[in-house]
Amino acid sequence: MPLTNYNVSAIFALILALAIWRFGSFGKPSIRCYQRIDTLSPANDSFTCIHASSWSGQVIQPFNHSSDSGSSGSNAWNVSSGYVIPGLWDGHAHVLEYGEMLNGVKLYGAGSVDEIKTRIKGYLRKNPTHGSKEKWIRGIGWDQEYFGGVMPVAVLILMLFAHPVGDVVFAYEVEQLSQDPELSGLYIMLDRVDGHCIWVSEPVLSLLPNPFPAIPGGEVITNPGVGVFCDNAMDPVYDVWPRPGRDEKVRFLEDAMKSLHSVGIVGVHDAGVRPTDVEMFNGLADAGRLTLRLYVMLECPVRNTICENEVRMIHREDGKLSVRSVKLYADGALGSWGAALLSPYADKADATGSMVIEEEDLYSLVRRWDDIGYQVNIHAIGDRANRAAITAFEKILKPLCPQTSNYEACSLRSLQDEKRFRIEHAQIISPEDQETLFSLGIIPSIQPTHATSDMAYALSRLGPERLAKSAYRMKSFYNAGLPVILGSDFPIEPPSPFAGMYAAMTRRSPEDGSSKNNTCPECGWHPEEKITLQEALGGFGAHVAWGGFMDGKGVGELKVGGWADWIVLDRDIWAVGEEGIRDVKVLETWVAGRRVWAAGEQSVKLDPWLRGLWGLWECYAGW
Repeated sequence: MPLTNYNVSAIFALILALAIWRFGSFGKPSIRCYQRIDTLSPANDSFTCIHASSWSGQVIQPFNHSSDSGSSGSNAWNVSSGYVIPGLWDGHAHVLEYGEMLNGVKLYGAGSVDEIKTRIKGYLRKNPTHGSKEKWIRGIGWDQEYFGGVMPVAVLILMLFAHPVGDVVFAYEVEQLSQDPELSGLYIMLDRVDGHCIWVSEPVLSLLPNPFPAIPGGEVITNPGVGVFCDNAMDPVYDVWPRPGRDEKVRFLEDAMKSLHSVGIVGVHDAGVRPTDVEMFNGLADAGRLTLRLYVMLECPVRNTICENEVRMIHREDGKLSVRSVKLYADGALGSWGAALLSPYADKADATGSMVIEEEDLYSLVRRWDDIGYQVNIHAIGDRANRAAITAFEKILKPLCPQTSNYEACSLRSLQDEKRFRIEHAQIISPEDQETLFSLGIIPSIQPTHATSDMAYALSRLGPERLAKSAYRMKSFYNAGLPVILGSDFPIEPPSPFAGMYAAMTRRSPEDGSSKNNTCPECGWHPEEKITLQEALGGFGAHVAWGGFMDGKGVGELKVGGWADWIVLDRDIWAVGEEGIRDVKVLETWVAGRRVWAAGEQSVKLDPWLRGLWGLWECYAGW
């Protein structure tokens, strides 16, 4: 019998009633006390206890356990070890892709193609059914810089060098996946470390159009051979890839949430989510299974298009999911020479990178999405791409000022405060375009660990002058009064906000403390762009709130009536110094007044009994 709205509502009411019966204390306010609780509010006050409700998900009152305030007549509270700060947000990341990475082959730091093969074989031993046409092997993290700067290939070729020694021409075979008998015939797709190129095996190559079409804004690497596709040229590969199904995506999400909570992340600005995945997130939030807050930037099934009939805005009362923004792409990435530059690469004189969309087309897209009420966020890395993004935003804002004698009094920056246009990455911006960025108040969303990762090759790509004047700004943005959003871009970089804080505060690698500053290694890479701990906390908190229209909700601070999201740390971050920041460990993570992760516990999951009820709901509702 088909379900009516009445049937569905009745089933849901029954499930809810059973859940309340099962959990006698569900939603009961709780009081937790710690060594110290830093609210990070404008008053910068500290307490020892917090009274919160898991029913409303809000802070009722912070107080000191030695006082009677909020103590209901008793001040004998158990004080747990640890130091509390508001839960941290990642201002730019990819949640489902991170969960997929956790379940795929991790190739970060692989020093050779042989090492990549070894890692794939290790993965295959645990996942022997993967590698078929229906279930490809997926991985992320390779970098051709570890292979002597030579891109990997799918097809075995013979390289002949044009630099003979005497009368001898040296030749060698370029390593590739299919020459290994254990990997031959397997369908493999591996993302470059920046996510802007994919390397495929020969069976995948055989599924692609031949001849492969010329695609604007994309590049098929042909030197030394075919097998790597970058930016828009990745689309035909994705078209033949058997994408994960819903159940697999739910597993990716659950794995991602557990991992992210373990490093203190309570929310993410998810940079590029398809409409169908948004609906999955919303359904999981309805079921109480979404423990991570998500501010979603929509991405159309066809990138850089308008898909308004496939999307809808979502503003959940519980704050678990917000959808009101869109992500567009202007260019590729620096490491694969795909970032669009105003002048050629210093180490590749015939290349200026790729605009994945022409400037006028980008402006038209921005205008159309703005017209239907969406915040627009543009991926831009190279200085040409950043100029295109800044120009598009300026062309939207300027006509909003009345063309009268009082025109000069019109504040473009106040208009921008309403729109909150963002540039994602904002890595290389010419000095003149930086001035426009500052005057308009465009929000830069940057990733501190991109700077410390890219410092290995940024000088060779950009040259000294462009690097010194245009690239990897942080402090300059803060000094201009911009609400700088910080993030990691996971899975491109590790998700730990404390690694990001360390990179931002020291301009050194969180992995080993190194820098490319040869004259003063301990000073960091371009140390004039260092920021303070207070500024870094704002970048992972209050500025994320502003960039996601969540100001006033308690993001980045603990306040009465704000979201009850906090993390418990093993040490006092104000006392450890910049070197100690990267060693901070998270003991507990709380979201909406509920503990969602604790060190030493495998996970803090939904009760299996209630999970069974959710399965019953899915069965009858057909979700």
